[in-house]
Formats: sequence, structure tokens, C-alpha cells
Amino acid sequence: MRIKVRNHALYFVGFLSYLVSLVPFHVDFERALLLLPVVLVDLPVLEYLQPKVMSLKMGWKDAGLSILAGFPYVFMISPLMVVPVFSLILSLLLFRERNAMLGNVMGTTFLTSLSLVWGNFVENPFLLPAVYWVLYTLTGALYVEYKVPFRNLDKRVTPVLWTVVLSVLTYLSLGSPLLLLSLVEPSLRFLNPGDKLKSPKEVSSMGRRIAKRDAVFLAILIVASVLSER
Repeated sequence: MRIKVRNHALYFVGFLSYLVSLVPFHVDFERALLLLPVVLVDLPVLEYLQPKVMSLKMGWKDAGLSILAGFPYVFMISPLMVVPVFSLILSLLLFRERNAMLGNVMGTTFLTSLSLVWGNFVENPFLLPAVYWVLYTLTGALYVEYKVPFRNLDKRVTPVLWTVVLSVLTYLSLGSPLLLLSLVEPSLRFLNPGDKLKSPKEVSSMGRRIAKRDAVFLAILIVASVLSER
């Protein structure tokens, strides 16, 4: 199998998910190093399988690759595994129903929710940043789908979901309120998503802007997490 990197967003989100699983870096670093090759295998396999899953055209080789990528998780089984497994199953069902929009959203959530499993594997005692990351990327994926001109998604979906997310994260952060600082910019964006893009040609430039905002969000989250756990 020859892999050519095409989906840069997948790799970007994947590596950020690995990073957030380590925050605030009070982890077993031997396990963190052991986890790294698992992530490095998962990402190209996911890139290779993604278009096949979306078109529901998976063969025996594809199934074999899925088993290969999934095998290490036998050693990471925990209750937190429920989140990525549920996200993956829901994504597959949505693609089967030809709902590519929500299938993509749940596919993104599947990838980012692996940070919970990874964090548990490296014995991270503070998984709240990973919870922030999963809920942020879930809302962000819906925001992107709304902005795309040919997607039919109600403008109110993102603000409503983010309001729920804010309520949940505020409650979870009562003992670590500094983390809430990371939600300021996303709140401005998600509570008022604005109009749709005027042309599909604008999607790539929007993607670059969002990638920068994702990095800023995570940087603030990391600093706040480190300060909260000192």
C-alpha cells in the first residue's frame, strides 16, 4: 500500500489529539512513546480508508487494514472506549444512509475522541482537556458543515449545541476554572456563525483559518491546564 498525504486536516487533527491526550504532561512517558507508533499507523490507515468508507466500497484488504490498526486497542480497553466506538458506529450508519454531512461530523469526533483512550493509556490523571477537545471539535465540525454552501444545515444548530457544550464544560471545570478561558474565541465564533460561504472556492481558505484557530484554542487550553495542575 502506497500512501500519499492528501488529507492534511486529518493528520493535523490527529496529531493535536495525540498532544491533548498528554496534557498537562503528568503522564507515563514510556507509554506515551509506545503510543506514538500506534498513532503514526492509524492516521495513514484512516486517510486510506476514509473515501472507501464514505462510498461504502470496502474490500478484504481494507478490512485487514482496519483490524491491523485496531489491534493495539485491545491493550487499551477501558470504559472510555465507548465514546470513539459509538462515534465510529454512528458515522458508518450515517454514511450507509447517504448522510455524508453528519457522517463526516461523527468521523471527526471518532478521531478526536481517541484522545480520551490515549490519555487513559498513558495514565493521564487529568482528562478534562481531552473532553474540551472532543466537544470543541464536534461543534467545529458542525460549524464547518453549516458554512459550506451546498450543505443544508440550519444556522441554529451550532449555537444550540455550543450552548449545551458551554453548560457541560462550565460544570466540569468548577475545580479548574482557568480552562474556561480557552472557550472565549470559540464562543464568539459558534454562537454567531454568520452567513454561509458564497462559493465552494472559499472552503480551503476557511479551512486554513480554522486550523490556526484550532491551534490557538489548544495552546490556551494547554497553558491553562498546566497552570491549573501546578
